[in-house]
Amino acid sequence: MVRDRRWNYARVSRIWANGLVFGGAFVLISGVLLEFGDPRGDPGSWSLVAVGTAVPTAVLFFFLLRSWMRDGALPSARLPDAEPAGSLTRLPEPTRRQWNTWSVVLVAMITVGCLALTGFLVAVLGGGGTAEGVVVGVTVAWGVVTRRDVAALEAAQAAQQRRYDAVCRWPVSVAQELVWLEDAAVPSGTG
Repeated sequence: MVRDRRWNYARVSRIWANGLVFGGAFVLISGVLLEFGDPRGDPGSWSLVAVGTAVPTAVLFFFLLRSWMRDGALPSARLPDAEPAGSLTRLPEPTRRQWNTWSVVLVAMITVGCLALTGFLVAVLGGGGTAEGVVVGVTVAWGVVTRRDVAALEAAQAAQQRRYDAVCRWPVSVAQELVWLEDAAVPSGTG
């Protein structure tokens, strides 16, 4: 019994990008809430430091990540490795429930990772908003760079009249087997 499915590559990449932005925002919001709960906390000062660190970090890392990731870590960089789907067009696509499950699992994993990194940096750098701002800035920049690349991936699909799919059970390592389908072979209402 084959359990592989054809996961829409652009959609998986978009979920990843949005999960990164959500993870960064969650770190910022949870930090503010923790400051409000601390009797010695100063949410106003903490927020200024966190946002004042997050914004320049995001700007800097936007340009750095865009440059560093261009040669293989962005979704569109994997398109030349795709092969024609051939008989794999008969593989089923994920159900709505599978998409929802994957979205929740992925965003939860990214958020937990962001919080773990924040905890480590707070232990090393101390509190006050700086560590949190760095995590927020880097993850949001990563998400924005990836989201912009998803737009490039979607433009490539439209120009080539193809849709790229990852063939796997769950989209954990989606670029391992990347296939493309001609637009005529893409069932309507999918994507």
